[in-house]
Amino acid sequence: MKELDALPGLISVTPVGSRVTCNPPPADTDLNLLVLVRHAKWDAVLHMLSLLGFDHDGSDISDKLDFDFDSSFRSYSRVEVNVIVTEDEEFHSRFLAATSVAKRLNLMQKEDRVALFQAVLYGNACVDFS
Repeated sequence: MKELDALPGLISVTPVGSRVTCNPPPADTDLNLLVLVRHAKWDAVLHMLSLLGFDHDGSDISDKLDFDFDSSFRSYSRVEVNVIVTEDEEFHSRFLAATSVAKRLNLMQKEDRVALFQAVLYGNACVDFS
C-alpha cells in the first residue's frame, strides 16, 4: 500500500495476518499490515492515518487491546485494509516472530493463530475449552 510510504518516521511496513501465514491464503479476509514508526513521529503518524481515511478501531488479537494510550500498538482500518501501528521495536519483533511460526506451522484455524500470538506477545497460556 504505497500511500503508507509517506508516513512520517516510517521504518517498515510488513504484510502479516492470514493472507501471509496460511497456505492457501483465505480469499475472504482483509489485508493486514504491521507498521513500525519512530517514537518521535507517533502523533504525526496517527494524524496522517486519519487524514488518509483510516478509522481507529479495536482488534480481537488480545484482551490487552482496549486501547488505552499506553498500548504497544494502535490498529486502524479502511475498507479491507487493517494497519497495526507500533513504535515498540520489541512488540514489532515479537509480532514478526509469531507470524513466522504461524506461517511455518500453516495454522489454518484462527483460534490457533490467536493462541500463538497471545503466547508470543503477552506470555498468555493457551486455554482449552474442550
